[in-house]
Amino acid sequence: IRDHENNSGWIHVSQLSKKKAAIVIDEKLIMFKSPTIYSKPIAVLKKGRLARIIKCKKTWCKAKSDKYKGWLKKDSLWGLL
Repeated sequence: IRDHENNSGWIHVSQLSKKKAAIVIDEKLIMFKSPTIYSKPIAVLKKGRLARIIKCKKTWCKAKSDKYKGWLKKDSLWGLL
C-alpha cells in the first residue's frame, strides 16, 4: 500500500475497509453545500483531514467529516480510485 506522502508498506487484509474515504491534500479545502464554488461554504478542512466519501461526480465528491456533510473538489483529495 502507498500513502499520500508516498510511503509504502504492507497491511493485512483484515485492516482494510470497504467504506470509501479520502484525505485532504490541500492546505485548506472548502466544503460546499452544492457541487459548485458558487454555493454556500459549510466548513474549511485542513490538510490531512479524513473525509468519508458518500458519492462522487466527475470533479466533485459528496463527503462527511465530523458533523459536516457537503461537497469537496475531487482533485484536492487523495485516496479515490
